[in-house]
Amino acid sequence: MATSPQQQLHEAFPGRAKQIDQILGFMGKPWAPTPPSLLINGNSSLGKTAVVKATLSAVLGGGNQSQSEQQRQRRRRLPSRYAFLDCVECHTPRLIFEHAIYQLRNPPPSQDKGSRFLTQNATAAAGTSEKEVAETSGTRKRKRVTHNPLEWNKCENVNEFVEWCRKICDTKDEIDEVEMSDSQRTGPGSSKHRNETRYLILDRAERLRDTAPTLIPVLMRLQELTGRNICVILITTIVWEKFRSKTGGYEPIVLNFPQYTKSETIAILRRDLPEGEDEDLFMRFVDLVYDVFQRNCKDLNEIRHLVALLFPLYVKPVKEGKIQKHEGLKLHRHIQAYFVEAMDKLYLREISSTEWSDRTLSAASGSLSGGSGTGAGGHVSGAPGGDRALTTALDVQNVFDLPYYTKFILIASFLASYNPPRLDMRYFAKVSNQGGKMTKRSKIAAAKKHGHDNMGSKLRQQLLGPKPFPIERMLAIFYSILDEEVEENVNVHTQIASLVSLRMLQRVTPMDKLDSIKCKCNVSYEMIKTLAKSTRFEIDKYLYDFS
Repeated sequence: MATSPQQQLHEAFPGRAKQIDQILGFMGKPWAPTPPSLLINGNSSLGKTAVVKATLSAVLGGGNQSQSEQQRQRRRRLPSRYAFLDCVECHTPRLIFEHAIYQLRNPPPSQDKGSRFLTQNATAAAGTSEKEVAETSGTRKRKRVTHNPLEWNKCENVNEFVEWCRKICDTKDEIDEVEMSDSQRTGPGSSKHRNETRYLILDRAERLRDTAPTLIPVLMRLQELTGRNICVILITTIVWEKFRSKTGGYEPIVLNFPQYTKSETIAILRRDLPEGEDEDLFMRFVDLVYDVFQRNCKDLNEIRHLVALLFPLYVKPVKEGKIQKHEGLKLHRHIQAYFVEAMDKLYLREISSTEWSDRTLSAASGSLSGGSGTGAGGHVSGAPGGDRALTTALDVQNVFDLPYYTKFILIASFLASYNPPRLDMRYFAKVSNQGGKMTKRSKIAAAKKHGHDNMGSKLRQQLLGPKPFPIERMLAIFYSILDEEVEENVNVHTQIASLVSLRMLQRVTPMDKLDSIKCKCNVSYEMIKTLAKSTRFEIDKYLYDFS
């Protein structure tokens, strides 16, 4: 039993049945009046663009038409009833106007290819020679070009775009005129195809705010300005309130795509089951990945990406016979180190997925076959070492991509995290009262207070980890170690925010606290040493009790 396009869309997009039904309800019949504008918003990776594309293709691409209508469409070049534009590519009003006109005047690429294929097969079956086909097609082409009332010129402003939309909607198909009888031409349904709705879809519509301020109000009133049945659909990740301007305009109908629930996410990830793998084991891994990453990562594409990259590591000990399928706790302990690495590095896309997978698999194979075996509870004892080596390699690889002043900010942050504040005068002051030297008594007191435990053994700061520091102290160190003056056009605080977003600096004070902000350095000593070497800065002279 054949399923309807609506049921096919429900099966293709789990968790989006309500939104699909609402879009189909707004569209209605092909010649029925539609809302002037529709705003579809929601976070990224929620299926907004895919749902709209699939719905329009199913409804306007012949999925719900009769067999006679589909055959009639194959014999002609039917213009498209919708134009789909990406506002990143069409970043000016002229590009938007011209791309929309071009798509509405021409058939979709798939329909054009299909009509050519069917025409060639039909002429070959009728015994027509290639020369006659070429002459016939050339004659038809010349006839269409000669008698086409919509000769392409250009569209530079809103007035020309509105006039083009009217011409496109008023153009009647010549084949319909030939195939319809006199009663059909004059009957009540004669203008049905002429009044069919045209759709203008603008993906990533938040980019429209960077164009002319009158463009969005014009698009919202396009149906009123043209007097034709045209519906404008905006797909965006922001709310409508951020589109409003002082010039005013119509309010669109807002359709929100909510976040996927756990059951909907797992239903989507179930389709990514690798061929030949155990479904029960894969679904346990998917559930584990969702529980670990869903708090920090709401992007479905990222979660699918993580599943595809980490599942080979998860099943590797099972395939080698190290761990059994039913030993979920051992598998969890085995994959835990790679979860930490993926959360810290892979989400930033510092290297390609293939390179990350190759390095991680090589580190895992070395830890599994290098004689280290498994520890208590089945945990692979060599995995954290390989993970640490991979982290160091990634840090060194990206250390040269930072701007010049950002490198010194990161060096100053490392010095502020690992040097005691009491020694700032000694290392970074231009003129020191003590001449850069500490007395024996002061060294003993400092060692008892800061550097030694009760047994007399040293507690190096590098073993205790980085300590938080105020931003003001780090900036004082930054201006001290930098021999030259900072240029006026350099915004130091913006570069600090960039380091925080890259997780090289970690903010420890709450976000609502604007004064006395404290951070700590989140990079390794090897990376800082390589960074200092690239800037010709001798960092070892400024580190206290560090080796």
